[in-house]
Amino acid sequence: MSITQLSSPLLRFLFIEDLEDDALLLVDFLRSGGLEFDWQRVATEQEVSLKLQESWDIVFSDYTMPGFSGIHALEIVRKHDPDLPFIFISGTIGEEIAVEALKHGAQDYVMKGNMGRLLPAIDRELREARSRRERRQTDQLLRKLSLVVTQTTDSVFVTDREGHIEYVNPAFELLTGYSIDEAKGKTPAILCSGQHDRNVYCQLWETIVSGNIYKGTLVNRRKNGEFFHQEQEITPLKDEQGHITHYVATGRDITNRVNIERERARLAAILEATPDLVAIFEPSGVFRYLNGAGRRLLGISLREDITQYRMQTLFRKDIAQQMMDEIIKSASQDGIWSGETVLQIAAGRELPVSQVVLAHKNNGQEIEFLSTIARDISERKRFEAELQHQATHDRLTNLPNRFFLVDRFTTALEHARRHRHYVAVLFLDMDHFKRINDTLGHAAGDSLLQQVAQRLHSCMRANDTVARHGGDEFTIVVGDLDDPENILGVLRKLRKAIERPIIVNSQEIYVTFSTGIALYPHDGTGIEDLLSHADIAMYQAKSAGPNQYRFYAPNMNVRGHELLALEADLRRAMEQEEFVLHYQPQIDLRDNRIIGAEGLIRWQHPTRGLVSPADFIPLLEKSGMIVPVGEWVMHEACRMHRKWRKLGFNDLRVSINVSAAQFGDADLLAKVQRVLKEERMPHQALEFEITENILMRDPVSAAELLEAIHALGVRIAIDDFGTGYSSLAYLKRFPLDALKIDQTFVRDITSDTSDAAIVEASVSLAHKLDLEVVAEGVETEQQLAFLYAQGCDLVQGYYFGRPVTISEFIRLLQQ
Repeated sequence: MSITQLSSPLLRFLFIEDLEDDALLLVDFLRSGGLEFDWQRVATEQEVSLKLQESWDIVFSDYTMPGFSGIHALEIVRKHDPDLPFIFISGTIGEEIAVEALKHGAQDYVMKGNMGRLLPAIDRELREARSRRERRQTDQLLRKLSLVVTQTTDSVFVTDREGHIEYVNPAFELLTGYSIDEAKGKTPAILCSGQHDRNVYCQLWETIVSGNIYKGTLVNRRKNGEFFHQEQEITPLKDEQGHITHYVATGRDITNRVNIERERARLAAILEATPDLVAIFEPSGVFRYLNGAGRRLLGISLREDITQYRMQTLFRKDIAQQMMDEIIKSASQDGIWSGETVLQIAAGRELPVSQVVLAHKNNGQEIEFLSTIARDISERKRFEAELQHQATHDRLTNLPNRFFLVDRFTTALEHARRHRHYVAVLFLDMDHFKRINDTLGHAAGDSLLQQVAQRLHSCMRANDTVARHGGDEFTIVVGDLDDPENILGVLRKLRKAIERPIIVNSQEIYVTFSTGIALYPHDGTGIEDLLSHADIAMYQAKSAGPNQYRFYAPNMNVRGHELLALEADLRRAMEQEEFVLHYQPQIDLRDNRIIGAEGLIRWQHPTRGLVSPADFIPLLEKSGMIVPVGEWVMHEACRMHRKWRKLGFNDLRVSINVSAAQFGDADLLAKVQRVLKEERMPHQALEFEITENILMRDPVSAAELLEAIHALGVRIAIDDFGTGYSSLAYLKRFPLDALKIDQTFVRDITSDTSDAAIVEASVSLAHKLDLEVVAEGVETEQQLAFLYAQGCDLVQGYYFGRPVTISEFIRLLQQ
């Protein structure tokens, strides 16, 4: 074997030589012998010490140099690395000096006048250096293993193949009371306690004799007769032919743990008998224990793993984190938290409880776990709530009265100030109510008010307030508005709620309202100002005729009418077949061909022209139309795919986006099955693109639905990866086929090192999880080159083409 084969691809030589010409002559000689190497020359003690911080394969040194001897250089090298080959090359070295050099640790010496031995010496020393290092590493490993066995707290003993003890470690002596001399030659039967049936030992022996590892828990007896519990593992040792030569047994004393578990069992029996909820949980909220009463209250069976539940799930979602923060803070400071709370129990019911939480701390005064006891106080709360309800609600309609309205309004404004949201107050005055009273009587009027109140209340959110202001006037407070224009959706819901006739005394009555709207903070910051301005806006609406609404701010009226008109057109778009799909090609970088396309919805308005998705997609989602429109998209994409197949393009696939509303549709799976069947769609040719945020709303339900869809053969892709929760856990939790890198990361990958690193990491992560990677928004050749270099699978973007009509896409395929 040649020197270059033994060593790394390029050898590294260090020359300790004061004359550069001599060093160059030596370099020429070695290279003429066929060596390929890198080299450096040093001539002083300081230079030698500095260069030894690098890695070298061999050191060549002159023996005599001005102010620096070769022996001293050898000492420095040996102190740094005792195994590094060191060869003297000198014209002045004699036999006595050569012997001295070898005693000091040099591997060889070569006379400058007789270089014939140098190449064989190099070959030999490289081999021997490797052997020295391997022996040294082996010796170090054996010493470490010996220390491990000697110093481990687990007991260890070794027997021959017949079971006679040959060695025990100090931990065995300490645990059993038998010294190594007392145990040698005996069998492990000296530890038998008589607590196990003979079959236990027979099974143990059969296991290890057959070459398998035995693992179990045994009750053994010490030399003084005491019993102890031990976790035992016995491993057969085999020679090169596979024959068993010895057995190694390791054991751990678990007596204390067994005793603690017995005490814990007694305590658990007491806790299981109490009718109160008793739980133990970690500071993160994860349950460690929940008694039988708690399981019955929460509807958790005895077979279910309690650690999949958290303390937070006991509280309403909107206050869960706040409650946990308050509990942890109080328990950390005072060791206890107590108060009255409402728990979410089985079947969605709520249970008011009086609750105490205790903190259990370690020696570092950090909370190790917490315990809680909760007692049912529902009867007392029911009585208190009845009294409170009577004081704050209108007796006729059971809606909040003006007093309660002000209280809820105050809360909504405080919340809006903290979170920079908007609040809307709506004044509704029923049109022509006096005529109904005069015609049908006051009892009929009261019945009408009750039914109207019920409809108004049922169409609002739980945190909104619908109040009876007096007579035929109602006031609604709507909080948590991210955008003032969201109030238009509320108006649509109100109109839809009362568009059906109301039956009073077998008489159909159609109800309309004049509505005034004021917005916080645009139209005022105080309750009275906002109520007054909504009242003024209501009278402006009333003066315009029945069934009108007006904002206190005139510019909102214009925008509101514009959006309502657009929504009305949108509802007709399905019937008029104004929706179309455009297709953006997806290119496979592995063979530079079109592998499929993403289907993107467009609206061809008869007068407005092609409407941007940014203008109508939000309206589809707010109005709920996104579900039927999404189903149409699925049908249309599969129908067009059938057209591609007829033209001979059989290996293409089509991707479509699935919205949050569609994903929450209980009939989505059935719709997918129906479309696949009706359009005779190859299941693997259809791909759903779903964003991270949709999956993380309800991961358990999402996983079940995706599993069912994936079982049909439909592909699942994560869209806009990195812009949502970016939780890596879901990548392995859900049945995914592809990961789409969002264009926000692709846009600056050639100029922004952070974006480049994110894309590189995303591609690597996806491939390790066997996911295909698609990069969106590719617009330049430089972006494409970067993605290709990183191993990205598919790309799409304006560099290859904008979304095009079906006919244009087919022409693209044919070209």
